Amino acid sequence: MLVNSVYLSLAILLISMCKQGQTATIMGSTMTDFFPEVYGNVSLVTWAHAVNNQAYLTKTLADGRIMMIEADISEGIESNSSDKLIPIMAHPPNRESDLSLESFLEQITNQPKSTIRQGVKLDFKSLAALEMSIGIINYYNKETFPLWINADILPGPINSTVKPVNPYRFLELSKKLGNVVLSLGWTTHYGPGMVGKYKDTDIETMLHVINSNNILNEISFPVRAGLAAESLDELLRLLKTVKHSTLTLWSHENDNVNVSKLNNVIKEIGCDRIYIDVPESLRKQLITS
Repeated sequence: MLVNSVYLSLAILLISMCKQGQTATIMGSTMTDFFPEVYGNVSLVTWAHAVNNQAYLTKTLADGRIMMIEADISEGIESNSSDKLIPIMAHPPNRESDLSLESFLEQITNQPKSTIRQGVKLDFKSLAALEMSIGIINYYNKETFPLWINADILPGPINSTVKPVNPYRFLELSKKLGNVVLSLGWTTHYGPGMVGKYKDTDIETMLHVINSNNILNEISFPVRAGLAAESLDELLRLLKTVKHSTLTLWSHENDNVNVSKLNNVIKEIGCDRIYIDVPESLRKQLITS
């Protein structure tokens, strides 16, 4: 009971530090309906990253602390199976995994929701991987848990040369998946000792893509924490323009992050519109620091 009281007090404290706004709608309700324990504060949603093999999936499904399971989808072959290319759980350059997308979704769908409730974020590394996944996703997506579809659809800071997936084709294919949350990001070039931001042109290009594709799904924009810390005005404009959208903060372990500025971004935007999916070393400095 003491532990529960501590978590409740922490949640109330965090909410009081954040501005109130809209929460992301998911599966006809909201993420906070599915996770009532966050009390409207989506920054409290917890994540498991790169759940790309069977052992890690088994461990994650049994971990009641994890709310959202993020995994990478690539074209490849399943270990000890045929050489046929299928959607597998793997991050490039890996082209082999002991876990296929079909098995991944089957296990999550069959997870008893009475004990542990978890949602899924699928990070697609290519259009080909998404195309061959549509039938599988639609078969298992019974809208009983949050499902996010992620891809980097535009080049971003700092002058990133990483090739994104084609935004128009990605959004066209995503329309075949129904009421999923679209996680639409930018490729980035960033790391230790670097300073940069999301520029007005990054925001304008994203807004143009969204507006020209008649997107009705809820949207979360994954933004790299070190860059987001320097981009308050740009991100406020983005969220003001795209109604009911959210941000998802992410970071690499050694990224240069101005924690003070990032905390100000979180405060100004509101914890009900920012998911925080960063390494624990950074996470523990946010909001309450």
